[in-house]
Order: sequence, then C-alpha cells, then structure tokens
Amino acid sequence: MNAKGAPPEAPVDDEVEEQIEATPEVETSEDDSGIGARVTAVFTAAEKAGQHIVTLAREEAEDIRREARAEADAYLREQKLHADKEVEQISADARRRAESIEEDARIAARQVEDDARVRKERLREEARLIEERITWAKEGLSEVNDRLEQVFLENEPLAPQPDSDS
Repeated sequence: MNAKGAPPEAPVDDEVEEQIEATPEVETSEDDSGIGARVTAVFTAAEKAGQHIVTLAREEAEDIRREARAEADAYLREQKLHADKEVEQISADARRRAESIEEDARIAARQVEDDARVRKERLREEARLIEERITWAKEGLSEVNDRLEQVFLENEPLAPQPDSDS
C-alpha cells in the first residue's frame, strides 16, 4: 500500500489525491471502497490460495496413495516370494523325508525277504530231516515186522494139534 491507502497496483493520480484531501466525506467513501476492494482482493487471493492448497493436498494424497499402493505391492511380492521359498523348502524336506522313509522301507523289506528265505531254508531242512526220520522209522518198523514174522514163524507149530474137546 502506498501512503494514501490505495492498492499498490492502482496508479495514483495527483489530482485525485488533492480531491481526496479536499473533501473529507469523499475521502471516507473512497477509503471504504478501496478497503472493500482490498478485502475482496484478499478474500479472492485467500480462496485461490485455499484452492491451490487443496489441489496440492489432493495431489500429495494421490502421490502418497500411489506410493503406499506400490509399497504394498512390493511387500506382497516379497511375502509371496518368501512364501514360495518356504513352500519349496517344505516340499524339498518332505521329498527328502519320503525318500528316507522309502529307503528304510526297502531295507526293511529286504530284511523281511532275507528272514523269510532263511526261514524257508530252515523249514526245508527240517522237512528233509523229518522225511529222513520217517524213512528211518519205516525201515526200523520194517525190520521189527520182519523179526516179528520170524518169531511167529519159529514159534508156530508144524503140525496142527488135535483138539481135545471132541
């Protein structure tokens, strides 16, 4: 503002200054209209500044939203990658454990097969021994039978004996 109270943009005429000084009533009304214009200009500037601030705030909020979305997407990708690695690790561990269990089962199956083979051989040997004993027993019984026949033949009378009952 200049010394006379006019807005700085408005050119000040020397004649107008003299008139304003000459009539105090006019001075008051021109001051009132000058102040009103200044107030209106301040309000307009304040509105524009407010709108500008709101626009900047919206842009900043949108920037923050985009940044947050990008960070969330990055975090999601990172978590997904971490989860994929964890799943891969769990899967690999499960595969190793399954292979270990399968190998243990193969070893146990071989052991059972070996035990069965040994038992089968033992049973065959026992069956062979039993068959030998049966053969030996048959031979022994055949010898006993032959001896018994000899004993009966030796003790049998040659001639029939008359019965005394007749």
